[in-house]
Amino acid sequence: MLKLFNIKKDYNLNEKDVVHALKEVSINFRESEFVSILGPSGCGKTTLLNIVGGLDNYTDGDLIINNKSTKKFKDSDWDSYRNHKIGFVFQSYNLISHQSVLANVELALTLSGVSKKERRKRAIEALEEVGLHDQIYKRPNQLSGGQMQRVAIARALVNNPDIILADEPTGALDSKTSVQIMNILKNISKDKLIIMVTHNEELAESYSTRVIKLLDGSIISDSNPYEESEEDKGNLSNSKTSMSFLTALSLSFNNLLTKKGRTILTSFAGSIGIIGIALILSLSSGVNNYIDKVEEDALSSYPLMVEKKYH
Repeated sequence: MLKLFNIKKDYNLNEKDVVHALKEVSINFRESEFVSILGPSGCGKTTLLNIVGGLDNYTDGDLIINNKSTKKFKDSDWDSYRNHKIGFVFQSYNLISHQSVLANVELALTLSGVSKKERRKRAIEALEEVGLHDQIYKRPNQLSGGQMQRVAIARALVNNPDIILADEPTGALDSKTSVQIMNILKNISKDKLIIMVTHNEELAESYSTRVIKLLDGSIISDSNPYEESEEDKGNLSNSKTSMSFLTALSLSFNNLLTKKGRTILTSFAGSIGIIGIALILSLSSGVNNYIDKVEEDALSSYPLMVEKKYH
């Protein structure tokens, strides 16, 4: 389903210095497994995750999705891939503080053009899956760290993606809560591919079905490598992202209402600016009219006479 073939990633610091973040990395992933990527800071773990998620471009090699090369992918293809095939879980949760738990999860469906009723239904189901059905109307700041991470997992699941990418999902959690999150991810991996970056080797060994270790941009070990067979080949869906005009308008209106003070001040400042410009234009027009009138009066008082002279 997902294959990295000789992936290289270089970062040019200046004309002379180049950082080789990934060096010819090749990995085949199964359709459903729990893969942990381990390694010290700066070894290329997050870079690898970003390339798989379409958040960063590779320098050389190929990322193959369902037997289809991504070398010629356009921006719209990457948008479709991220929206329909990938779910992201971040260490910092990345929840919108002024939106409810339910609204945060629903937001992942807006770009897909899903109706409001269907969005609500699927968001509630995703929250039930992570054990947060009774917290749907709370704001993120009313939840514990573990609950916020479960909201993030529900948001990643709501689009029913094939792949879940988790970047240090337990990094900000205590040991007890980390175990709860790992159990949720392990359960999800029964029918999805989960790729997790972590520094916690103990959790990786205990819950993952496969552990890949990186060092200086290269793979140094793979506990359960996989070779693709012919029957695993398929085709990448070309679904496009789409948000209806009414949905976009509704989201914009809700965002304005959540911060009334800022909206009022912005509107007031904008009104002053518009009124000021209107006054300047009016004054300018009035002055021009006055000058024209003075010129007309002067010409009428001292008329010009044109005479023809004959020789």
